[in-house]
Amino acid sequence: MNLLKLCYMWTLIYALVLECISAQESTFELPVQLFGFPFIILAVRLTNFIKKLSYALNPATYRSRNRRQLSFSSDVAEPYDVQEVEKYIVGEFGARACVFERVCAHYAARAQAQPKPQLDWPDVFSQYKRSTDQAKEFYLLSVFLGDIVGSPQLCHQLGKRRGCDVAQLGA
Repeated sequence: MNLLKLCYMWTLIYALVLECISAQESTFELPVQLFGFPFIILAVRLTNFIKKLSYALNPATYRSRNRRQLSFSSDVAEPYDVQEVEKYIVGEFGARACVFERVCAHYAARAQAQPKPQLDWPDVFSQYKRSTDQAKEFYLLSVFLGDIVGSPQLCHQLGKRRGCDVAQLGA
């Protein structure tokens, strides 16, 4: 209904403009704003409609944002440099810092399978309680590193470089 009114008004204004242009000497001059403003509004509304239509027709729209991010980031090669991650871990946790490769890789594989998984907190805390006092901090580091980064390859490389063993933990 609004479109019909808009077309009717547009035709009326267009006819008025043509009448004013065709007359040799006209006492009535039509301001430019009267002609340009409806055209600008129509162009903006049409552009917004096309944008919304293309967004609605795109199949990736109906995936969650986390899955869209993972689908784009999985095409790229390994985004983390192992040496830089190792330097950061040593800087934050000290020279004795280590990563439990198996734990990190387990949570990284879960993070890849489910983009926003819920951690199994009872399992995490039971493993935490069973760890030795020196290993508790590094166990949690391994859990969160695997869950947040989500790269089993990075976990394996860190496990080779800074793997947790009994001699290193001082047990």
